[in-house]
Amino acid sequence: MALHLDDQDIRQAERFNQLLRYIPRYRTDRRYNAWLVQTLLRVWERLPGRVALDHSLRIEERHIAGTERSLRLRLIVPREQPRGIYLTFHGGAWVMGTPRLDDSINTRIARECRLVVASVDHHLAQDDRVDWAIADARHAAEWAAEASREFGVEHVIVGGQSSGAHLAACALLHLRSLPGITLSGAVLFYGAYDMAGSPGLRQSSSKTLLIDGKAAYRNLLRSTSGLDDEERRAPWLSPLYAELHGLPPALLIAGELDPLFDDSVRMAERWNEANSNAELIRVPHGVHGFDRLPLSMGAKVHSHVREKLREWLEDRKPLCGIVGRRA
Repeated sequence: MALHLDDQDIRQAERFNQLLRYIPRYRTDRRYNAWLVQTLLRVWERLPGRVALDHSLRIEERHIAGTERSLRLRLIVPREQPRGIYLTFHGGAWVMGTPRLDDSINTRIARECRLVVASVDHHLAQDDRVDWAIADARHAAEWAAEASREFGVEHVIVGGQSSGAHLAACALLHLRSLPGITLSGAVLFYGAYDMAGSPGLRQSSSKTLLIDGKAAYRNLLRSTSGLDDEERRAPWLSPLYAELHGLPPALLIAGELDPLFDDSVRMAERWNEANSNAELIRVPHGVHGFDRLPLSMGAKVHSHVREKLREWLEDRKPLCGIVGRRA
């Protein structure tokens, strides 16, 4: 099933973007911003949520031991026999965010697709240790490989948004090397896959909507301080430059007004060169994080994601190529 965005969806996004022009852009390179937001999120996490009212699902917190620190996972588990595991990573420029922030998205995936959704509470790189966040992604991948036997499933799918899409790609590359699992797909929303900065990000301005494009580029450099551009493009750090052969079908989603749009385009091209199984959804007039805004196009995109997940679980051949409308 192809995604269709009609003229009404586009006009609504255009009108909303007019409002965004008057809102200050978030600067991801300022660590005090991240500290303040994260403090508020941790307080909010302690408040009761609505997921507990859904009796078709159960919520479980897992702590898995690591070599240096434990890793927390938030599991949303269907009470029916699950069909697979969806390992997902929240966004937040690597420096903020929490798994519970994705509950509204993940509960629908767990319920409608009968997937165990495991959202990773990875290391937050307010200390600029992105390598620790990547290590957590690899650790979570190893847990998913083991947990597939615990839950009696074969399929493992990864997903993530923004910085979480980058970590999801890192986890997927690690999963490919692990025996005994079936990699069934990857859902990657507006990720950063070139840690040296894609051409589009380098050329962006501080007038990009919602987030400051120049600050986003500086955040990459700050998060990888001490490295030159060649070192930032090492495959373990920048999935765009990794060997991509043997990867499962991918759904890459990005708004055309997003300063990170180039990353998704280039990753889709490389993925298709290696595997011919990537679908790129170009969202016209979509800003970074467009699907979190009160827009019909966001709801349609997430509905398409759930349809794609069910398709992969049924082992049907996924769509390839590029869909969506040009602005």
